[in-house]
Amino acid sequence: MDKNILEFLGRALLNAARSQQQLEDMNKIIGQTIGADNPFMQTFLKAFGWQSPEKINGEDIVEFTQKSSEAYKEFFKVYLAMFDVVPKEEYLSLKKENEDLKAKLAILETNTDANKKIRDKDNYAPEQVIDNLTVIMKNQTQQFQELMKQLNQSYKKGTTTKKK
Repeated sequence: MDKNILEFLGRALLNAARSQQQLEDMNKIIGQTIGADNPFMQTFLKAFGWQSPEKINGEDIVEFTQKSSEAYKEFFKVYLAMFDVVPKEEYLSLKKENEDLKAKLAILETNTDANKKIRDKDNYAPEQVIDNLTVIMKNQTQQFQELMKQLNQSYKKGTTTKKK
């Protein structure tokens, strides 16, 4: 066999053994960190209602995982809110609402423009309306005065005929 191939295989196996040793050391450190004697882990578990990790069963682990992931999501939302970052769903709903309002605004603007055209077409002027109302009020006042004169005359006739 070639010397280089043997050297390559030797180094590959040696590196695999070192990696295995590092993995075992890391698992050992993690096992010590998660243990019941770690005060940080005890505080973390108490936050979710557990007194000791020895009494944990499978259902509790699922519940713990759900609670911790929900707490993390809530924390992350608050953290992103500090930087004015909003969730995608909220952004999309606001974007849709904005588009709906723009559509309504466009409809209202077309209605307003149509009303202006109608007003301009009829030569509508506020001064003319006021003048017309003034004429109508004068006519009604004159008619009312004539009515009062007629009532007064009929009243005078009625009182003079009774005296005789």
